[in-house]
Amino acid sequence: MKPGFIFFATVLVFLAGCGTFGGREEQNPPAKLEPFAETIKLNRIWKTTSGKILNSNRQIQPVLVDTILYTASSDGKINAFDAETGNRIWSRKLKLNLSAGIGYGDGLIFVGSEEGEVIALYASNGEPAWVGDAKGGVLASPAGGMNIAVVPTSGNKIVGLSSTDGSAVWTLSETTPRLLLRGRGRPLVVTDVVLAGFDNGKLMLIRLDNGQRLWEVRVGEAIGKTEIERLADVDARPVLINDTVYAAAYQSRIVAIDAPTAKMIWENKISTNKDMDANDKHLYVVAEGDIVYAINRNTGETVWEQDKLENRNLTPPAVIGSFIMVGDSMGYIHLLNAETGEISGRVKTGSELLSQPVTRGSSAWVQTLDGDVIAWQLAE
Repeated sequence: MKPGFIFFATVLVFLAGCGTFGGREEQNPPAKLEPFAETIKLNRIWKTTSGKILNSNRQIQPVLVDTILYTASSDGKINAFDAETGNRIWSRKLKLNLSAGIGYGDGLIFVGSEEGEVIALYASNGEPAWVGDAKGGVLASPAGGMNIAVVPTSGNKIVGLSSTDGSAVWTLSETTPRLLLRGRGRPLVVTDVVLAGFDNGKLMLIRLDNGQRLWEVRVGEAIGKTEIERLADVDARPVLINDTVYAAAYQSRIVAIDAPTAKMIWENKISTNKDMDANDKHLYVVAEGDIVYAINRNTGETVWEQDKLENRNLTPPAVIGSFIMVGDSMGYIHLLNAETGEISGRVKTGSELLSQPVTRGSSAWVQTLDGDVIAWQLAE
């Protein structure tokens, strides 16, 4: 997920009409909430505080590892909570402001700053492990595995740092478009490889140990006369199920790729720059204008679309039980029936949700910009 901002050279400007989470365009007012037939409820299990998030720091998001939920704040406060009870296991305050995190790998959690600092803490107790230099602003949560921490940075680069001491192991660079959306997509580490998207529309499969690109597929097609029309960033985190990779590009399409061969299986002309989620049948997407879609994973055909939450600055979708959870900038959580897309439940959390809800089974954890961390459970 990334907000509706763009970088033009080194100057930050606003992209009118982008309609992405955190960048509502005023001439497209949010849809009013309509009455609906409630068929499911969310019970709040616990609530605690973690520290506030600046609107410009939406690359900060919680992560669930086993039974521990890790959170971060813009001013560098890191917390570890028992996911079942909300009890604080440990807390640490870093002496820097954060731009991205939290990532996990090799028993470490990772956060980063716009100055390029990558900080690794031991996940078990929060003790510092090392500080590395990514040589560029950290624009998405790092991901680790096989003794490498993968860090997406400014300049359309992916940097591999040693999980042992934070030293640089490899760097992979791509050409940078003149105009691009703020932030980067989170990389997906799978055993000894990593899947990563780039601002020039490419998705790559990369060797984790040395940064060698094994294949690349152009997901985003930069088509149009103006620089804005040619935006085609691959910012949604790839989804890998069995041997199929699902990827998306802004103002372009969603594709399914056979991972062993890099051959395209299908494409669907839906545009998104937000993370996606999937169950055993469908891929779920929040597209431009905050239209929610379900796509058949096997054929790429659109199964349903839900437009009753249009322009409400939705979070990326998350599967919870047989429902889809999205949050909006007014502090509401909405539950959609995964099979039909009908709105089935709703609850007010308080302030605006930060990012994609973290879900497992029938449980969910959300963080708000005001710093609240809340655990929810589908009512039986």
